[in-house]
Amino acid sequence: MWITKLFTTAMVAWLGLMPSSCSKSKTPAAQKPANVEVVATSLTNKNLGELSLTNHYETCVRLGEGKSCTIRPTLLSRDNLKITLALESKNASGKTSDLSVVQVVTPSGKSFEVAVGDMNLTMTPRLCN
Repeated sequence: MWITKLFTTAMVAWLGLMPSSCSKSKTPAAQKPANVEVVATSLTNKNLGELSLTNHYETCVRLGEGKSCTIRPTLLSRDNLKITLALESKNASGKTSDLSVVQVVTPSGKSFEVAVGDMNLTMTPRLCN
């Protein structure tokens, strides 16, 4: 129950920020700052393999180091799924320190790769009847 409320709150907050992140004006290349520093992030790769999922039922996968990924599939058509992935990180005291949410539309049985937070997840979803 609390995962659903947490997920809903995160989605509302995320969607609320979407319109404010867009801009109609473009900055010409000549006006870019001269001291731009490029920061490379290192993603942790994790292959979850083939996952048997049930329509509208969440599956929680423990990823280690206080991280877990909640996977919620929604059947869109006979073959296509919308998969919502919520990656949650907890600190040593057990409190949530980071939450990242991503949605992917993919055919059932086809492998895909997606970056969620600081992880790069690979999986093959299979919808069970």
